[in-house]
Amino acid sequence: MPEIKGIDVSRWNGSIDWKTVANYGMGFAILRITEKGNIVDSTFEPNYKGCIENKIPVGVYKYSYATTIAQIKNEANVVIKTLNKRKLDYPVFLDIEDKCQENLSDSLMMKMIEAFRAIIVKAGYKFGIYCGYSWYQNQLPEGAKKYDCWVARYPNNDTGELQERLRVPASTGVIGWQYSSKATIPGIPTKTDRSVFYKDYSKSSTTSTNSPKPTTTQGSDTMNKDKAIDALIATAQAEIGYMEKQSNAQLDDKNTNVGDGNYTKYWRDLKPIYQGQPWCAVFVSWIMYKTFGLETAKKLLKHENDFPYVYCPTLGARFTKYANPQRGDIVIFYRNGTFAHTGIVTKVEGDKFYTIEGNTNNGSTIIANGGSVCSKHYNNSNLPGTKFCRPDYSIVKSIMNSSSTSKPSQTTYNKWVGAATKNGTDVFANPTGTSKLSTYPKLNKGNLVDVIGVSETRYQVKIADKFVGYVEKTNIKDANAVVTKPSASTSKPANKGYSKSEKWKGVIIAKSGLKVRKSPGTSNADLECSFSPLKYNTPVSVCDSTTGSDGNKWYYICYKGKYGFSSAKYIKKK
Repeated sequence: MPEIKGIDVSRWNGSIDWKTVANYGMGFAILRITEKGNIVDSTFEPNYKGCIENKIPVGVYKYSYATTIAQIKNEANVVIKTLNKRKLDYPVFLDIEDKCQENLSDSLMMKMIEAFRAIIVKAGYKFGIYCGYSWYQNQLPEGAKKYDCWVARYPNNDTGELQERLRVPASTGVIGWQYSSKATIPGIPTKTDRSVFYKDYSKSSTTSTNSPKPTTTQGSDTMNKDKAIDALIATAQAEIGYMEKQSNAQLDDKNTNVGDGNYTKYWRDLKPIYQGQPWCAVFVSWIMYKTFGLETAKKLLKHENDFPYVYCPTLGARFTKYANPQRGDIVIFYRNGTFAHTGIVTKVEGDKFYTIEGNTNNGSTIIANGGSVCSKHYNNSNLPGTKFCRPDYSIVKSIMNSSSTSKPSQTTYNKWVGAATKNGTDVFANPTGTSKLSTYPKLNKGNLVDVIGVSETRYQVKIADKFVGYVEKTNIKDANAVVTKPSASTSKPANKGYSKSEKWKGVIIAKSGLKVRKSPGTSNADLECSFSPLKYNTPVSVCDSTTGSDGNKWYYICYKGKYGFSSAKYIKKK
């Protein structure tokens, strides 16, 4: 059952910055409407306006001082007059637990509750009861518990954090638990009451008659939506374990050509020109496209004119951003002041939600640019600022088979991996002319490049996933066809003349493990060391470096007294 996180406030909380509160991720706000003497709370008007402007679902509460039916009817009428037909998403909660009401008989209290409720419901609002958990157990008439009850229970050492041991669960019949009176919420200058609701009132109309414990019915299109979400998640689940590639080769194999080059089938199928870029967002686009087809995917993502989406803040700007997840939502994770990562919500259990994400890893935290497709889970309460975008799955008319899904029309160059055929190969700045690329002056024989375009006489290349320039066609060949040898000036014989003293401590960053070879270079596939491969995050000592037979930098490393060579790109300093 999903949990909706929110707050309740009054004039005691001072002037509130509701935009900041909304960005923090509150799913509802319950506002005090009147105080003792039936005086309107001085902050009700600005608080209501702030909630509406920032799309925070809103309800109100009335703390009652009534001891007679006439008094509580008067309280209810003032509430309705103050609301003045304003829209409410959440109920009008009656807080009936003042000391003056302790000795009222169950019969009289029940009649007072019914009298208050009748006025509220007649005006078109939902009704609920708020009280402390002890009052709910010992003072509240049993007949009142048929209505939606929101109860407070928090520890003496209240720090603002939810303490699971004190949870009042939905199984008790309540719809919400106020778990703290001392929470810190950005945008609110004082400590604040914090709650979780087990019922999402924002999905239903404000004109509900709020009959006791109504049976929830599904809309006529629920089956279509459910089937669409089921199909979406099934497509995503089939991708779990996919690893990004080091080059533009073997993109369809989950665990082949693994590397950190950000090459994937997802970019290839949707936007090849962006191949080599981070891919968490295009993963979501690809799942939509594979499941529903191109045109429906565009509409679901609200990117009809710029599909696929490639930037999380853009997605957040086009959708209503919800504070609480639902199955089928697109989560946009908030980190370091921006939306920085995304995935698909597959399941919600209370505060916990489950995802399938591209370009992440199995770590327990938010991992952007992690290199694989993984299933993960988080506690929503631990992710302030994280929001959820809700595609309109009611527009889905059919589920596409992957074989029948048409690809976006592409006019881009079909990339391939090339290698320089000689030392001192010039890299030019333009398709023609003699101007050299100043950021990368020369290529040596065997140096690998991504060939990303072509002109009349030159290939457009991308070097080290960073520099883009042009090389004469005669100086670039398919990498698999280039036979290279170590340069006498830069390479040393295997295991001879290399320092065995530690220069610095390193750690393996190849997610699928790293091979250690007896000599430097990828041509030495049959010369793997006995302790190879080394697992991800294994510490090693880096003792020396050299240029390998592939033209790339290699480290001479030590692991538990044993030495060998590993590619420098997969080892970083601890």
